[in-house]
Amino acid sequence: MHAPLNGTGLAASVRLRFDRLVAYSTNQLPLNMAALPVVLNVSHFYGEVLKVPLGIMGLIFIATRVIDAVQDPVIGLISDRFTHRGPRGRLTFVALMLPLMIGGFYMLFHPPQSIYSQPGLLASWLFVALFVVHLGYAGVSISYHAHGAELSDDYNERTRVTVGREVFGLLGMTLAVVLPTFLTARFGEHQGYIYMGLLFIPITLAFAAPTLLWSPPSVHPPVVRDNPEAHVRYFRDWLVGLLPSLARPTRNMENSGTLRTLVPFFAPLKNRLFRRLLLVFVVNGSALGVAVSVMLFYVEHVLKGNKLQAGIILLIYFGSAAASVPMWMILSRRFSKTAAWFIAMVITAVAMSTAVFLGAGDFALFVPIAVVTGMGIGADYGLPPSVLADIINAEEAKDTKGDTGAYFGLWALSTKLATAIGAAGSLPVAALLGFNPSVGSYSGTALIVVYIALPVAIKVIAALLIWYIRIEAERGSVRQELTGRA
Repeated sequence: MHAPLNGTGLAASVRLRFDRLVAYSTNQLPLNMAALPVVLNVSHFYGEVLKVPLGIMGLIFIATRVIDAVQDPVIGLISDRFTHRGPRGRLTFVALMLPLMIGGFYMLFHPPQSIYSQPGLLASWLFVALFVVHLGYAGVSISYHAHGAELSDDYNERTRVTVGREVFGLLGMTLAVVLPTFLTARFGEHQGYIYMGLLFIPITLAFAAPTLLWSPPSVHPPVVRDNPEAHVRYFRDWLVGLLPSLARPTRNMENSGTLRTLVPFFAPLKNRLFRRLLLVFVVNGSALGVAVSVMLFYVEHVLKGNKLQAGIILLIYFGSAAASVPMWMILSRRFSKTAAWFIAMVITAVAMSTAVFLGAGDFALFVPIAVVTGMGIGADYGLPPSVLADIINAEEAKDTKGDTGAYFGLWALSTKLATAIGAAGSLPVAALLGFNPSVGSYSGTALIVVYIALPVAIKVIAALLIWYIRIEAERGSVRQELTGRA
């Protein structure tokens, strides 16, 4: 099932059996099922149902996200250490962190009834629950995705792995949309959210079990960092070049125990292809962060739709994303992964631009736009992690080659950064342009600018970057691949 290492210490290419690929992929469903309610439903549950002051909730969200971002690179390094426990070592770490993710999610939607009337205790419960679910989610996702990057060294097989995984992820997002809507409508908002927390437990166990028991093993050797001094020297020179004023303090950095401990977190940034990929990924991802933050407002105040129609749009997004997976696989093989990603950016920008002409009552006309942009989401989720898996083992990785956990730790951090940039930029811009519900201002023009014009502009920037910049290890820039210029 897995190939032996060749004489150079690199794993041979592997073609995964379909059943083993499915076994690996199933764990992405509970991961995505957990992610969306934490973003969309927690604020509503604690703010509207449990009446926790919004100002306190905002501080809690910021604090837990900062902690979450800091811990990601550390978790990546811990995952790398687990590779010494055998070809399934990373999955052992997944199994250890899974109870934290399940427990934290259950805590979020089932606080003790005895503290309902005490906002201070509810706020403390919210902070602890968010901390636990973020820690568990990061531990599971980083190590799980790093294991997936080590299942094969074949260019196309890596795409097959990441795309198969994201099919289950998009199904998880669909569940995350449908379950809260159905349960709160059937049992009321309070009891409905409690049932959602309870249902998450058996769903997670059912879909995590195939991954933990039958996933193919890694074909890579254990991660060994035998030259930390090289990392120290690199970052000493980088700091000196970036901040000349720090030149004197950095002279003794090689003897600094603190720096020696910290630099492995950021060592993957030595890989120039990884830096380029992160740039495009963060820019492109911030467009989705902007759109998600105001999508419900757009449906309600521009299209004059209701909550059911908003739910339908979300289902169309994720359903189209899942259905588009075979197309992106074919295009990535025909051209290249980045070329297929570029095509997705272009069609998304074109489709979203046509929404400028829609208004009240045009829900049916928005559906085909949602279908096309959903297809673009399928490429955004499925292709970049496959490109990353290639980059980790490229020659440009140098002495970070194979440090998969460290790479995916920074990748998780960049994912959250992209979402945060989009969310932080969208609402203030909307308020500045005249959409501010807190003061009774509902400008449709402001929502059109923020939901359509701003994401389209960001997508265009990302497309231009990926057109000219070479990112893939074994391929040229998108311009070179599509025009045939060597």
